[in-house]
Amino acid sequence: MVAGPLKRLNDPQVVALRCRGDAWPRSLLSATLIPDTWMGLVVHADGRRRFVPAGEDPQAQRDDTLVLVRNRAITVPLALADVRAADDHGVQANIELLVRWPTRDDDLAALHTTLLGEPELTLTGLTEAVTKAGAPAALRAFIRETPARQLVDEDQRDALLAHLRGELRDFLFSAGALLERLGAAAFTSRTLAEQDALQRDAARRTKSLEARGVVERAALAVTHRRLDDLSTILAKLKAAAAVDGGLQWRQLLPTLTPGERGRLLENLWRLTPDREVARAIVVLTSQACAWLDPAQPNAIAEHCDLPSNLGGLRSVTYDAGHGWLLIGAATGVWAVSAADRTVARRYTVPDAGKTTTGFNAAVIARDRLVATHSQLGCWAWRLDDPSTPEALLRPSAGVPKTVRAATVTTDGHVLFGADDEVHVIAPTGEPRRTLSIGRGAVHDIAVLDRTVYVTTSDGLVLEDCWDTPNVWQVLHRRAEPIESVHARRWDDLVELVIPAGADGLLGIYGDEGLVARLLTATTPIRRAWACDDTLVGLSENRDRLVVSNANLPERTGVDVPLARLLGRSLQDACIVTARAGEHRPPAGANESAAGDTT
Repeated sequence: MVAGPLKRLNDPQVVALRCRGDAWPRSLLSATLIPDTWMGLVVHADGRRRFVPAGEDPQAQRDDTLVLVRNRAITVPLALADVRAADDHGVQANIELLVRWPTRDDDLAALHTTLLGEPELTLTGLTEAVTKAGAPAALRAFIRETPARQLVDEDQRDALLAHLRGELRDFLFSAGALLERLGAAAFTSRTLAEQDALQRDAARRTKSLEARGVVERAALAVTHRRLDDLSTILAKLKAAAAVDGGLQWRQLLPTLTPGERGRLLENLWRLTPDREVARAIVVLTSQACAWLDPAQPNAIAEHCDLPSNLGGLRSVTYDAGHGWLLIGAATGVWAVSAADRTVARRYTVPDAGKTTTGFNAAVIARDRLVATHSQLGCWAWRLDDPSTPEALLRPSAGVPKTVRAATVTTDGHVLFGADDEVHVIAPTGEPRRTLSIGRGAVHDIAVLDRTVYVTTSDGLVLEDCWDTPNVWQVLHRRAEPIESVHARRWDDLVELVIPAGADGLLGIYGDEGLVARLLTATTPIRRAWACDDTLVGLSENRDRLVVSNANLPERTGVDVPLARLLGRSLQDACIVTARAGEHRPPAGANESAAGDTT
């Protein structure tokens, strides 16, 4: 007998229960009605039955039996795992059967006789009864007769409901129940999903190959057009050179129209002989260096961490004479071997204190290393004795505000920028002269023989003679600052490579009065580096490089999202060069963890 039947009716797990008639609460002054979500059946001792709907008093006597059943559909879960469908795919099924008892005394009596062997029928007991009646076997048979694709992609509830009603007909009749409908009916197949993923991947690869083929054919067509165009231009130059074999670029170019000169200069770096070629591209974050192969820049060839002794890293320059990477940090400069990635020297500023920037440029001038730092100034060390630092310029009261762009001439003079001036230091270390610009702060400096080229915060490219200065000549003007300049020369033709924001990389030919676009990029460019066979641009947001190699058919670079690969924004980059024809090991060869050897 169930004690406190009203209390048990509040348990969501109870589906039906029975009790003695006198267990139903009653009083002389009021009646206890069957709750709204229930219905009852009173069974008298002589076998007579009386149906009691919700909201009425059952009025059961002492010897009567009171059966109470929920008058709403009961959800019975049914699950199967890894059943082979008609097409041999493994299928997992999760089904909800909604079972209800009709509001008739015959059906409630059948429930009483068949399922209420115990005082209570719980949801677990009903699920076990449905399972024992063959519901899993019926579901398994349905899956085996249906392809997995149809089960997974189509609504099978109507067909499955009809099938289950037929298979459970005897049980439902004996229990007085109805299989009213199906709730959720979810079918999944891991093997089918894997097959679909493979097919999607194959389709994507096919489309990618087709798209690549289209791009390659278009690039080849453009290359043929470019070569056809250039062949005409080169034929003109050849004819002019045949008249006088001693003519140089400057004498040959006037034989071309302005448009032909522009097209030739845009492609000059592809046509001239390679002398210094890219061996690696080194990228710097505030904590580490990464090496890229110029031929495959989308992958990190090697990653090299540096000790934290000198603080955060700021700049990197390659010195071909010593094979060193000069890496400017917050309070000093690391000299790292570009061949085996080990630390060769460490140059520090004594009592540097806490700085918010770092050494932004470093060069080797004969037997000294010279580096610039906007807070600490310009410092020099003997190359073989890092313990002998010398301040060539120290800011006082915040003046100068910027000290940057250290550059060395072929005879050992050092030039660097301090606000809007270029300082020239003799090979022995004494100040030689100061060249005043007065048109914006110096951003970068390049030197060819006696000529110095400067880019400024006012967006100017300027030229003068650093040895016997006269008047700064304006070679190019832009609306935004120009952060870097790289000078290249073929015979008597000088080309200045500069970043040009949304215009990519430009070549400035001052003597010819021409500007040519060398590289088109999908992102604005703020800094640029160049050698005879490679152009590199750093994006405005310092999150990616754009790399172009002379062997590529177009002037569009390869976009390399390095900030995502390295987890940090980029501070600086440089090109490690080698003489053309020399053995070029992979960018990641000779792996070695950097360590302080001083």
